[in-house]
Amino acid sequence: MNSVFWRLWSAAGLSSLADGVLKVALPLVAVGYTREPALIAGLAFAFSVPWLLFALPAGALVDRLDRRRAMLVANLVRGALLAGVTLLTVFGGGSIWVLYVAAVGVGCAETIYDTAAQSIVPQVVGREQLARANGRMFAAEQTANEFAGPPLAGVLAAAGVVA
Repeated sequence: MNSVFWRLWSAAGLSSLADGVLKVALPLVAVGYTREPALIAGLAFAFSVPWLLFALPAGALVDRLDRRRAMLVANLVRGALLAGVTLLTVFGGGSIWVLYVAAVGVGCAETIYDTAAQSIVPQVVGREQLARANGRMFAAEQTANEFAGPPLAGVLAAAGVVA
């Protein structure tokens, strides 16, 4: 594996870690706006539904774009959405519906980013290393998103309460 692959692997892993943190953080923020369990649980659905509705168009879009640029723009969009939610929350303009918009937007950007990250791998490694590279990418993304991200969100939330 070359240094370009390891940079891609690191970026995809960190991006997936942020997604894993967000899965837990958004519902925790939502508790400040509503105590309605269905609305809070709906955030997880809003965060995941872009994969159901947008995965095929995202794949077609990524095939027509520069994949590196698509990954960059997707992460910039995610960052801008989360910065906006943070500012609205801090200055009292947030609501559960703002969180829903952010969840859908971040989910759409995640769909584009992850699709581009997986499809750029053949451009980064040789044919003989492709299976191993794909396995490493998938393992990093799943581990960060499902295993490390949610507990990290809990630690960050607890640190925020203490602070």
